[in-house]
Amino acid sequence: MRRHFRLQGLPGPSALAIGNFDGFHAGHRRVLRLLAAQARRRRLEAAVLTFHPHPRVFLGQDVRLIQTDAQRLEILSLQELDHLFFIDFAAVAGIPAADFVSGVLLAALRARLLVVGSDFRFGRGREGDLAFLRRAVAGRCAVVAAPDAVVDGRRVASSLIRRLLALGQVREASRLLGRPYCIDGIVVRGAGRGTELGFPTMNIDSANDILPGGVFRTELELRAFPGRRLPSATFIGRAPAFTDPARPLRVETHVPGFRASVYGRRVRLHFIAKIREEKRFAGAAELTAQIRRDLDALGD
Repeated sequence: MRRHFRLQGLPGPSALAIGNFDGFHAGHRRVLRLLAAQARRRRLEAAVLTFHPHPRVFLGQDVRLIQTDAQRLEILSLQELDHLFFIDFAAVAGIPAADFVSGVLLAALRARLLVVGSDFRFGRGREGDLAFLRRAVAGRCAVVAAPDAVVDGRRVASSLIRRLLALGQVREASRLLGRPYCIDGIVVRGAGRGTELGFPTMNIDSANDILPGGVFRTELELRAFPGRRLPSATFIGRAPAFTDPARPLRVETHVPGFRASVYGRRVRLHFIAKIREEKRFAGAAELTAQIRRDLDALGD
């Protein structure tokens, strides 16, 4: 696969999928499976066009994304593609829909097949939709709308997954994603209260937008050892015990039996299930008893 970080012409005709792919959920995978199959059948280069930052972020809208741009680039780079265009949205934000079709899709990217989602919108002010696209490329390029993915009777959409994660419903969100929700971060020094209680924690500084509150059953992956996951319990909240509830949001993870120093290391947390909501405690003894119950839940 060749990765491109600016728009440039392709040497041959392409089958092209366009989208934001936030979360890269079951619906997105369906789009790219269809793209790969059609590209092979028609002997076209398989390409994806996506943007950073997310267009809604670029336009100043209040949206909390499932993935960071780095996570999205990582997972898209693992797909069955010949070309991945990961383009600054500012480069195309002001292009009218008709010019985007003629200048970008047909001329530069030489699209002969377009695969998009049913709710696809494009062009300045989101003026173009699926019907507009079909009219604009008629006779020059085929357009395929990938069928929606449905899980547990619900249409899979990034907006739905965001809502579930904001509510802490990580198991339900992961079913729609097709894999556990994960956040990335760097281990930083904390106050050391976990160690004092006998349950040392890793304090994780994460750039992810969605940090669901509560205590969770998680799996910790050291990015230096990808694929190796350690069972862990993770707290996300303002006050890990009985201190000031106005404290900044914290992400603290305890890995039973793990004692190595990993300050400054990059880690990934995979969320498996929620154990409980955040709560305050009357003292250290009450907190310690609750932590033991939380760790017992790791085996559930």
